[in-house]
Amino acid sequence: MELKELGKSSVMVPAMGVGTMLWTPRGSISEQTIRETYSACIDNGLNFFDTAEIYGNGASERVLGACIKKDGRPVLVATKFAPPSPMNPLTQKRTTVSKNSPQALLEALDGSLRRLGVDHIDLYQIHMPPSKSSIADYMDAMAEAVKAGKVRAVGVCNFNEAQIREAHSALAKQGIPLATAMVGYNLLRRWPETNGTFAACRELGVSVIPYAPLAEGVLTGKYRAKGKRVPLGYKVALYFGHLNITKDRQDSQSLMHRMFSKPLELDGKRLEPLFQTMGAIAAAHGKTLAQVAINWLLTNDEVRVIPIPGMKSVGQVENNIGALDWTMTTEERARFSQKEKTL
Repeated sequence: MELKELGKSSVMVPAMGVGTMLWTPRGSISEQTIRETYSACIDNGLNFFDTAEIYGNGASERVLGACIKKDGRPVLVATKFAPPSPMNPLTQKRTTVSKNSPQALLEALDGSLRRLGVDHIDLYQIHMPPSKSSIADYMDAMAEAVKAGKVRAVGVCNFNEAQIREAHSALAKQGIPLATAMVGYNLLRRWPETNGTFAACRELGVSVIPYAPLAEGVLTGKYRAKGKRVPLGYKVALYFGHLNITKDRQDSQSLMHRMFSKPLELDGKRLEPLFQTMGAIAAAHGKTLAQVAINWLLTNDEVRVIPIPGMKSVGQVENNIGALDWTMTTEERARFSQKEKTL
């Protein structure tokens, strides 16, 4: 398994991580399936797991912690702290400090350590930009956690270019690198390439962790079949993102136009040419559409990319592993750049 460094942190992880957002007792998979999936991940060298305190109100961390304890093999864990933010109205309650205080990060960290049953977090991330206190204040709390030996590397999630730079600057004053930036990035969501996110990460030596690398299953092609519908919850999220309220996209479409048009992920007619390109590359390498979509991320030469597809079954683990043993050619990557202009 190829290893990649998280930014300039010296923390080395597999080229692909494992998303565990749905690893909860009340989720769509059973605890037995979770344990089997976990074992399959470790068996195949995928021992970098990403979770968060808000996934199932801590349930994902607890389930992952139980798997770590039962299996016993070494793992690398990434989790996240959720500050008060418009992106997260259901902020976790705190017991010893105000939830609006950056010191709440340290209380949240201790809670994650308990639920996971570990003595340190390999990558601790701020889940979204805070709305109450400054990013610098939260980075000071992160630095305190690093110096206490509870955190090995620091990351941010859903931060824009200016926020990434602010976090990096604040940590640098403490002699700590900003290791990662987690963003929504896939073949259908390429805005980080043009909105300054990639430029900042490349300049500062920050690794990119794309969430939803398969666009919640859209890029596997499973919704191409008639009668197969994208789940309602994902549809709502897609329409919200389509409105571009957070200004991720650098384009001139008006809000009115977006309100009365479909998100790309739900427009089968516009997606079909992309699927045909993916299918041709998949056929040339004996791969699946999902493996093409993930390999496209892995072969990015602008920034260091470490995708974290969610894995809910042994079959998904085996399919995702198939993205790692080959390399898309420069010419094949160029076909996607050309295809984007027609989407």
